[in-house]
Amino acid sequence: MVKLIFEKLKREFCKEVFEIETVSIQEPWSFEQICGLVEDGKAVCAVGLLDGEVVCYYSFYNICDEGYVNNLAVRQDFRGKGFGAQLINDMIERAKSLGVGALTLEVNENNTNAISLYKRFGFEVEGVRVKFYNGRDDALIMWKRDL
Repeated sequence: MVKLIFEKLKREFCKEVFEIETVSIQEPWSFEQICGLVEDGKAVCAVGLLDGEVVCYYSFYNICDEGYVNNLAVRQDFRGKGFGAQLINDMIERAKSLGVGALTLEVNENNTNAISLYKRFGFEVEGVRVKFYNGRDDALIMWKRDL
């Protein structure tokens, strides 16, 4: 398997992250919001690089030793190749290194691939936000505790 190199989000990566975001996330962040993460002291953000090209990214807020995952995604043409697992693994390891004790995220109830991946890494469904996505789909609230 090809190993990605993970680097901290820098302004030079924002355009590629935004492009991934807009095709991957139902309610994508704006370009300005993504760029704002670069300077946000509470935000932990990284990109996965393959030959210098952004293949995936994640961001979470480190608040009171808990990580609240904003968004994460793998570029469409790189899905199904194990990069999502590398992404989640790097995010968990980075959170641990910062003393984060738990990670939480929301995922569309219909995104079975993502739910399956999160469960593989020990995330468990602990709640539901009804009609969270576009007033239609529920969001599953998932936690990974005891990092």
